[in-house]
Amino acid sequence: MFGFTPAVRLSLGLVVLTVSILILAQALGLTPGAERQQLDVRKRLTETLAGQVTVAIMRGDDLLLQYLLESTVERNPEIESAAVRRNDGIVVSQTKLHPQKWTKATPHESTPTHVRFPLMINGAKRAEFEITFEPLMSDQHPIFGIPTFVLLVIFVSLSGFVGFWYYIKRALKHLDPSAVVPARVRNALNILAEGVLILDRREQIVLANTSLMDHLKRNEQSLIGKKASNLGWFLDPKQEARDYPWLTAISTGIKQTGVRVLLPTSEEKDKIFHVNAVPILDAKGTSQGTIAVFEDITELETKSRLLEDMIQQLAATQVAIESKNKELTYLATRDPLTNCFNRRALYEHLDGKFDGARTSDAEFSCIMADIDFFKKVNDTYGHAAGDEVIKMAANSLREVVRDMDMVARFGGEEFCVILPGAPLEQAQMIAERCREKIAGRDTNGIKVTGSFGVTSIRMGAGSATQLIQQADEALYFSKQHGRNKVTCWAPGMESLIAKTQH
Repeated sequence: MFGFTPAVRLSLGLVVLTVSILILAQALGLTPGAERQQLDVRKRLTETLAGQVTVAIMRGDDLLLQYLLESTVERNPEIESAAVRRNDGIVVSQTKLHPQKWTKATPHESTPTHVRFPLMINGAKRAEFEITFEPLMSDQHPIFGIPTFVLLVIFVSLSGFVGFWYYIKRALKHLDPSAVVPARVRNALNILAEGVLILDRREQIVLANTSLMDHLKRNEQSLIGKKASNLGWFLDPKQEARDYPWLTAISTGIKQTGVRVLLPTSEEKDKIFHVNAVPILDAKGTSQGTIAVFEDITELETKSRLLEDMIQQLAATQVAIESKNKELTYLATRDPLTNCFNRRALYEHLDGKFDGARTSDAEFSCIMADIDFFKKVNDTYGHAAGDEVIKMAANSLREVVRDMDMVARFGGEEFCVILPGAPLEQAQMIAERCREKIAGRDTNGIKVTGSFGVTSIRMGAGSATQLIQQADEALYFSKQHGRNKVTCWAPGMESLIAKTQH
């Protein structure tokens, strides 16, 4: 019979005991380099959290931002507080203890306990992510005040001496170095959860452990002396192996690992095993048999298939969610009557485009349009007819403007058209064509006209809101001077509106 010698068993035990001592030392914080590891972990954690915070800021979701900060502190005991501070120093969002914890921060730089991380959006720094940590574990022991490496040597020496002494004392008591009897080998193998077969050079079974007999539902007497290949196994057709792994190990003297072998059962469901076969060699290197270990992976395979199905379902669900999100995003940015962009989408689009045009000194124009005497249309023909007139005006604008231009319903019968890259003269020409298009349309017997106001970034607007205001002032000028006309904004029109309002 074959088994481990006392020397091998002692060696394995000592290795396990040594590893256990080192693991315990690590758990107690006695290994050196803990401070550097903590810094690396904090760096990666801060970068990850900053990415999530940036997404929340880009979405403009203050609730999500506050939730991220609070959940970060709750889930990470090492983190004491977190906050987001704008470039002008104003705190956008913070956890409860942050004002108290941040008082010890060094200005304009990060420390191991107070970290500043710039939040970059569209290539520009928009804010800083502030996070405070607990003090680092020092390589000097906090109680004894000596290097942890020295403590590690002392700890390993003392615990190793006690552990090795106790282990060797117990091992010498239970192991007889002079002989290893088959009963002891059998008892050792019966403890294993994996099935084990010991075969001779003719593939006959010399020993089978309890786990394997349970899988085969056979007793030891019915197995001893039988060939392992005659127990009902068959190879998994999905793999490249052409013969049973124990036969290959006996014939070649080479260890075989990870060969899938199937075993039919009465439940009409095959058991799946991973089989490793190690040849038993004599002093001359000649194969005298093999030890085959059978690991039951049936449940693992079933769970793996279930996991694959779940992953596929999740992928399909993700696609559906993305489609719905796109649909919701579209609906959230559109006016339901005209299918033009709504006012909210207009300002979200305009802010970024306007700043980009100012930075690059590019042309950028805006048209404000309004249907003349629209209240009279509603009073005369009803609101349903009025809605049709509004839709006609929206369609007329979309037919004239360029693909790159943005048409938005500003409110009621008023529209706003954004023309990136278009100078004032071109915007005026487009507005004139829109005016002619509306005047030439007949909506169920109703004819209307439109008034237009035009301006461009060259007229001195300092913000997107001022640009729209200028176009609106020019539109008001058209309304006050006969309607059904296009007016370009000029200085002084704002005073005209102010006088009219007063």
